[in-house]
Amino acid sequence: MDIQPNTVESLLAKQDIQEALVRYARGVDRADGELLKSCYHSDAIEEHGNTYTGLAHAYVDGAIERMAKLKHPMAHYLCNVHIDLDLKAGLAYVETYVLTFARFDNKAGEPNDTLTGGRIVDRFECRDGAWKIAHRKIAFDWNRDAPANETWCLDMFKPDAPGMNMGQRGTGDLSYQRF
Repeated sequence: MDIQPNTVESLLAKQDIQEALVRYARGVDRADGELLKSCYHSDAIEEHGNTYTGLAHAYVDGAIERMAKLKHPMAHYLCNVHIDLDLKAGLAYVETYVLTFARFDNKAGEPNDTLTGGRIVDRFECRDGAWKIAHRKIAFDWNRDAPANETWCLDMFKPDAPGMNMGQRGTGDLSYQRF
């Protein structure tokens, strides 16, 4: 790999790519289909493990439908991001470490927590001045599942108390409010 010195153009491209990654994580966690689609070119491909391979916008539509049925919120945390940028070609190969926390009910209807570590590997392309995902694949590295055991910091926080903002899907979430 040839390390190139940063230029204003390369820093702006990397910032645009980082912002697309953050929009994706927020879009998934808030079940915001429009926000998710804004991260992909219209002809982008999504390969999401063994669950989906095809057009990314169709993946988003199906994911939003599935997330609407979930009782519990989820959270995606982006960690290390490596961007291999080729400005002349308008390409970037991006590896993003991700931690995903989700709560799903098991077959008996009991809540279980799952924590998954993996990497999102993307090919970004700059088209009409916009850096977006053209092809995405997921690498799953590890997973930990356990029965839910939520005590909110040993009962320091009370989820039902006035003034407590609990995360939720959609535009009712605190992050959509402007105060």
